[in-house]
Order: sequence, then structure tokens, then C-alpha cells
Amino acid sequence: MALPHASATIDRSQQPALAGGACWTSILDAIGNTPLIDVEGVWVKCEFLNPSGSIKARLAKYAIERAEAEGLLKPGDTIVEASSGNTGNALSMVAAAKGYQMLVVMPRGLSSERVAISRAYGAQVLMVGDFHVTEALAKARELAARPGYFSPMQFESEWNVEENRTWLGPEILSQLPSGVVPDALVVGVGTGGTLIGVGQAFREANSHVRLFGVEPDESCTILCGETGRHSIEGIADGFIPGIVARHRALIDGLMPVRSDEAIACMRRLAHDHGMFVGPSSGAHLVAAQRLKDAYPELQTVVTTFSDEGEKYLSEHFSAAVTDAAPHVS
Repeated sequence: MALPHASATIDRSQQPALAGGACWTSILDAIGNTPLIDVEGVWVKCEFLNPSGSIKARLAKYAIERAEAEGLLKPGDTIVEASSGNTGNALSMVAAAKGYQMLVVMPRGLSSERVAISRAYGAQVLMVGDFHVTEALAKARELAARPGYFSPMQFESEWNVEENRTWLGPEILSQLPSGVVPDALVVGVGTGGTLIGVGQAFREANSHVRLFGVEPDESCTILCGETGRHSIEGIADGFIPGIVARHRALIDGLMPVRSDEAIACMRRLAHDHGMFVGPSSGAHLVAAQRLKDAYPELQTVVTTFSDEGEKYLSEHFSAAVTDAAPHVS
């Protein structure tokens, strides 16, 4: 199926609000309106609180409703997408709520919880390749060309940018204190949609806002052309996404963070702040705090905590919980 491009936009003002006794008819109505919290001097958008447990719930809902509106997705069709996990989980949730079949194409070697979550929503999971998404993406494109299949093509589609520009970005701006505008946005680059789309929204409020992408130090693909295994799942999928290639001029800088630093910060967020999030959230806070230290003039730095810690129990938390458990006598 042809790559979807931006045309008419969905009116985000029709999204249900949390306040005022809104009557919801679907779990999809609960996507968005996540809190913005000051964490150690950085404004953090708590996207891990979305249904499906990540920021990708927004993209999944937005892209599927756009496809329905434009006649690209019809009852009985199958949604297919290549994903390292979060978008697959989110699309599986949307497919379940709307009655579509879902096929997630994932590489091996990633969080087992992410695989289990997609399957719990009734999706089929096809494992292709190892760790990086490159081979899975090729397979998803092949399947999407068949009749009865639709792929949002998250790494390429301007719908991804558009969702972040028209929904997430304005939502963050509305939550900042009165008169405050962002000086910098710091987020990891998976598809690039959040960095570019939210960045575009921020630049409408402050033309001088600086946009910084975060990559694992072990796999600085955009910064220096390297790919390697790392533990910050959801970013650095082994190639430069089409969204980043098209909008590269908007990015002011790229910040590498080591996996061990991200994981240590992730665990500290749970212990010290009660925020049970994944490794990319740790990487985001590490990078944002480094940015504030390097550029004290950037007073208002915004980032996201993009997914929940439950997706990484077997990888990062089970052993740590066991080791840290108090001895009771």
C-alpha cells in the first residue's frame, strides 16, 4: 500500500478531556492528557501513563483514524507494522478496540514483555531479524503491498510528525506555567516523529527553541554512522529513519548516552520519584540534565518519559528487586 502523506488534519479539539465528567465509549478516548511534571529541574511529559503504556498510543490512534478517514483501511483489513515493541503494542491495542487484525513484525532479542503485550491484545507477532528493525521493516513493507493490508509506516510517514505537531506538542505547551515557553526539547530518536513534530510546535511558541536528539552511545547512527547493540530499546533501531533524513536541518544537536547510565537513572527514578519507566526515560533525563549544565541559559527544558517499566521487568528489574530485597528475620 502506498506511503500515507499528510493532507487534511484531524481536529484534536474533539478529543475528550479528562475533566468535566466526559463520557467515554472506548479505551482509546483515554489516550493523551498525560501530566507534565517538573523532575529535578526538567519538565517531563509522562507518556508512560497512556493506555498501552507508551507515547506510541497517540500515533497508533492518530494514524489508524487517518487511514480510516482516507479510505486506506477498511473493515476486515489487517494492520501490519515493523516495531521494536511500543508501536506494535499500541497498534495492537487500537486494532483490538476497533476490530482489525494486527500483525507486528519484530526483531528478536528485545524485551519479551513487549512481545507478550502485543499477543495479549490478540495480535500475531512475526519475528524477523535480530535486535535492529531493518529486516523487520523490509518484511512489513512487503506485506503492506498485499491486498487487505495497511501499514502506518511509522519511520517514514508525515502523519507521525503531524500527530506530534498538532496533538502532543500543543498539549505540552498548554501545560507549562503561564508565560513560560520551552527553551529546549530533548528526546530519543526512534522514528524521529516526536523530536521533529513536537519541535515544530515548540518553534511556533519560541522560534529560538533548540532541538536535541538522544542516541545510545553504543549505537550513534545519526551522529556518527555507527550501529551496535545497546539497552535503550525504542531508539536507535539500526538505520536513519526517513523522517529524520527529511527534517535533519531542524535538529540542533545529538546527545549520546551510555546504556548503563540510562538504566541507572531509570532505576533511580523508580526508587526516588516513584516513576516506574523504561531505559529511554532514564536516557532522556540524563541528556536533559547534561544540556542544562552545559547551557545554563536554557531554563525550560522539556523531555518525555516515553514508556513504562513493566515492559522491562525480565531484563532490568526482576534481578535488581531480588538483590535489593530486605532480609526479614
